[in-house]
Amino acid sequence: MKTKKIIADSMPLALRMVRQQLGDNAIIVNTRSIKTGGVLGLFRKLKYEVTAYSIETESVLPERSFMIEPKKGIELTTTTDVKQQETMNKDIENNISSYSQNPQKLYNFYAQSAKVEEVSPSKIAEPVENPAKVTAPKVDETNTSKSIEQNEQSEPLLDELKHMRKMMMNFMLNNQDSKTLPSGLVKWINRLKAQGVTEEVSEYIISCLMKKYETITGISDEEIKQEIEQIIQEIFQKRIPESNVISENTRIINVVGPTGVGKTTSIAKLATEQILKQKRRVAMITTDVYRIGAVEQLKTYAGILNVPIEVVRSAEDLEQALINLKNFDLIYMDTTGRNYKEIKYLESVNEFLKQPIESENYLALSLTTKYEDIQILLERFLDSPVKKIILTKFDETSSYGTILNIAFHFPYQIAYITNGQSVPEDITATDPTLLTSYLLGEVK
Repeated sequence: MKTKKIIADSMPLALRMVRQQLGDNAIIVNTRSIKTGGVLGLFRKLKYEVTAYSIETESVLPERSFMIEPKKGIELTTTTDVKQQETMNKDIENNISSYSQNPQKLYNFYAQSAKVEEVSPSKIAEPVENPAKVTAPKVDETNTSKSIEQNEQSEPLLDELKHMRKMMMNFMLNNQDSKTLPSGLVKWINRLKAQGVTEEVSEYIISCLMKKYETITGISDEEIKQEIEQIIQEIFQKRIPESNVISENTRIINVVGPTGVGKTTSIAKLATEQILKQKRRVAMITTDVYRIGAVEQLKTYAGILNVPIEVVRSAEDLEQALINLKNFDLIYMDTTGRNYKEIKYLESVNEFLKQPIESENYLALSLTTKYEDIQILLERFLDSPVKKIILTKFDETSSYGTILNIAFHFPYQIAYITNGQSVPEDITATDPTLLTSYLLGEVK
């Protein structure tokens, strides 16, 4: 991205210079009149300053960027910084208020500014299957310092623009008298906000609509609803496995997760499906010897299903258990619930999951947990062998925004959702249409 501040004798001339230097697609960020030159403050000439930017190439996320980084605010370190920020906020508020007399102008400005850093789930980099085969791009070292300098120069402008967009978003959503956004759109965005959907997801939805509709007039509430449904379903669709059929080469299904999220019950449900529908010979192993009743619970399920179960307390026990169960098609492994905010437990489970046997690894998370806590766990497991998640206790919550947040911000595949204690009925593959209906309040 290139940014420029152009100073000229007239506004038409400044705008013409912007087009010449940045191209026809340049986006104007700010314009103002200034006075330059003179002696002792006298005889200064009136000039016009235009700040603009253009995007030369689409940015590429680095290999490790599996998720969208949380947007950070401008860091204020001194009293001067704070005063400058307050002044900038006041200027932005005045500009936005002036736009309220022309809703279409504000709508257009927001739509243009949204192109600076277009965020979408389709641009999230997926985990690299074979990192050794990835060839690093060649870097032109002669241009490296220049690129760094340009990026450093553009960062303050991007921060200011993001801040302006956020204020515009709040204005458009909270000042319905301005009629900047259709009342139907405001209604559904507020519904999603009440469901706990993040600001980034709401901005993405609004940006998608702005791409399709160049004017705010003539959009019916029903059209808006249908468009939002489609956008949300597309977000979910990107995070659903093509198939939940377990490969014939897979020997072990590991299920990890915090204490009390329903790992054991989920394993019983999944194992039942493999026994009854796929006709596989299934066995179970549990390492959860610390929680009272955990072993007995899994033994009860194993007895009902008539499958063998091994209880392991050490690496040696696990090795012997795998030998004992070598003739079975599939082994479900129930692990000890841990507080994975503690690094020692996270490192331990990662080592456990890296065993050389062909396996699939699931992280079980409860939908009754705050999204902020789920976010921390998902970030910690990004570098682990876990690629799929099971969301439990769907029936115990009425807030479904967490599911959309996970699908938008993280690369995990949302494989299953559990919605009750009954085995094996209360587990289902993720259904984008049904989840969207719950989010928008069409199903209760």
